[in-house]
Amino acid sequence: MFPQPDIIAPGKAVLSAGALPYVGGECDPTKNPGANGKKDGVLSLQGTSMATPVVSGTAAIIRQYFEQGYYPSGKKNESDIYATPTGALIKAVLMNGAQFLNGVDNGGDGVTEIQPYDNNQNFGRLALQHSIYLPGKTDVQMTAWDKRAVKDQGFDVLPPVTIDTSDGCTYDKLSVTLVWVEPGSSPGCRNCVLNDLDLSVELGGKTYYPNGRDRPDRLNNAERVIISGVKNGDVATIKVHGYNLIQSRQKYSLVATGCFGGVANQNFVDQCSVFVCDESQSVRMATILMAIFIPLGVLCLCGVGMFFYRRKQQESNNYSGGV
Repeated sequence: MFPQPDIIAPGKAVLSAGALPYVGGECDPTKNPGANGKKDGVLSLQGTSMATPVVSGTAAIIRQYFEQGYYPSGKKNESDIYATPTGALIKAVLMNGAQFLNGVDNGGDGVTEIQPYDNNQNFGRLALQHSIYLPGKTDVQMTAWDKRAVKDQGFDVLPPVTIDTSDGCTYDKLSVTLVWVEPGSSPGCRNCVLNDLDLSVELGGKTYYPNGRDRPDRLNNAERVIISGVKNGDVATIKVHGYNLIQSRQKYSLVATGCFGGVANQNFVDQCSVFVCDESQSVRMATILMAIFIPLGVLCLCGVGMFFYRRKQQESNNYSGGV
């Protein structure tokens, strides 16, 4: 089965409510506390206790997105209300937009390189701006299918997905994620998927397989294909194969994101997202170098000053002796 966790979220120095049970009317401070600090009604902590609520809260927002009719236009519309999104659909949206990380920050011990779909990150860091469509506020548009079914040994070919950048969208990837609810397997099982579905995406005469593989994934019930460098007018064919089921048919959810005729993200036009332009490593290196070279510079200056002081003293003594 998949490495764990399925997905990761920011969990370091996250601000949350720090209730003061014996104080009434507490408000957010004018200045937030630092890491692991507490001030007024705000608390900063780190760990899974902070990352887990980030994922749960994001999942709640995705459910609200469907229930209040934001899909597919990205604007609230009563006629688009979908009141019963499945857990598989919400999971597919979450995992489809996740972004890979380059490494693990070990503080003073540097950064350890990590790989996509490994035990450190799996699908990567959740990113709502790569998961749903809000005009001018997210990078992608989304197409979703829920409660769809495929028969045992059968194929379900979904409607073609066409890349369309005509309205300004600039995202250059197509991401497709398949999720289905899998019944529990026997303890100690080796091939634990009981209803094995396979995702494949065809584009430009090439077939793409999920989760970084070059063949179908027989081990997991969440499968994602990411195709980079897609261009305007590219057409992708998405297929779901009911490879081996213990029942006659299996329901599933599937999500695709990319440029599908929407507008570009305007959120970071005049600034840089912290996840794109994180300079913490270079800042840390600069701090280390300053800590090394400033004391050395001070010692050098002291040494030079002492040299000239002694030289002046010697010249003064020689002058006095000559008289």
